[in-house]
Amino acid sequence: MHKIVDDFSKTVVVPEQGIRLASEPEPKVREKYINELDRVLITKGCLDARIKGLAKEIEQGFADVDEITCVVVLKGGMFFAADLIRVLDERSKLRTRLDFIRCSSYGDRSYSSGSVQMYQLDAIDGKNVLLIEDIVDTGGTLKTLQNYLREKGKNFKTCVLLDKGIASSVKVDFIGFRIPRVFVGGYGLDYAGMYRGLPEIVVIKKELLK
Repeated sequence: MHKIVDDFSKTVVVPEQGIRLASEPEPKVREKYINELDRVLITKGCLDARIKGLAKEIEQGFADVDEITCVVVLKGGMFFAADLIRVLDERSKLRTRLDFIRCSSYGDRSYSSGSVQMYQLDAIDGKNVLLIEDIVDTGGTLKTLQNYLREKGKNFKTCVLLDKGIASSVKVDFIGFRIPRVFVGGYGLDYAGMYRGLPEIVVIKKELLK
């Protein structure tokens, strides 16, 4: 049974069995993915609720400015960033600009290769920058991005949706959920290009991973 959560004002620690809202039914993996996915870890309702909480934290974290440039890490961060930026525009005093950066350390593997490739980014010199990332695993990719952006941005902070608690040397200002050390997909996250379109965070079966 999934744990019922009702406080989304701060980082939510997710147990192995996963979480849901009291108003949501016990979640199940979609039938077409039954042989590939182990379970739903975080429901759509929990994602929506925590994003509203994150938006409040970000507004407080940038209390002295009225505009931020959100730098979204493609491709995994796109769903999370879209929802977060909409909430920021609707519910906070912050005006938002949007930019993208693409880098990769996974490819089609289930583990980080340690080699980070980074692609084009528009000029952000002197701007208030919020880096938006989907997940922190080993922290190699995120640390490379942080070092690059911190040199350019006037006021730089990092927001991640999911943190596995492995990369202790990487500083993250805003964390959505702290999750177990399992391989996850859904809500923009993929494995070999699959599962990005699922509205929830799911756990991929171990036997499927390379």
